[in-house]
Amino acid sequence: MPADPGVLGSFAEPAAAAVAIRALRADGFADVRAAMPAPFPDVVAALGKPRSPLDFVTLPGAVVGLFCGIGLTVGTSLAWPLVTGGKPIVSIPPFVIVIFELTVLVGSLTNLVAVLVGTWHGGRSRFFPAGTSFNADRIGVFATGGDASAAEQILRESGALEVSRVA
Repeated sequence: MPADPGVLGSFAEPAAAAVAIRALRADGFADVRAAMPAPFPDVVAALGKPRSPLDFVTLPGAVVGLFCGIGLTVGTSLAWPLVTGGKPIVSIPPFVIVIFELTVLVGSLTNLVAVLVGTWHGGRSRFFPAGTSFNADRIGVFATGGDASAAEQILRESGALEVSRVA
């Protein structure tokens, strides 16, 4: 699916891109998107995107892993009670490693499944213009749904290195 017609600006600094995004949104542009090599906090805040709900999936997965680790270690020790040197059957210090590893394993697998389901189910209805890559030292800002000449002016005034119309 091709991108909507709009204006694309290329920035070297995240702060300049954030200023441009805020100005475009204040000017009434319906859709402002950004492509960047890392999630710069200024740019993400300017886009106004909500926080990802993955935290609410990963934490319960980690808690399930914690209980699985406790159940595995304590259950195994009680199922095969090997008394060595008069030590207690259920002893927490040696179980901590297994409990920690299962907590991390189940939490990370839950996160992976949530990302895959979110990516597959959510899909993307809007794309960034094809043939553009902002993966090394540039941040791309793409604006649609408004006056293209006004968007060009806002992007140039905000410090864009390159500005082009995308059809």
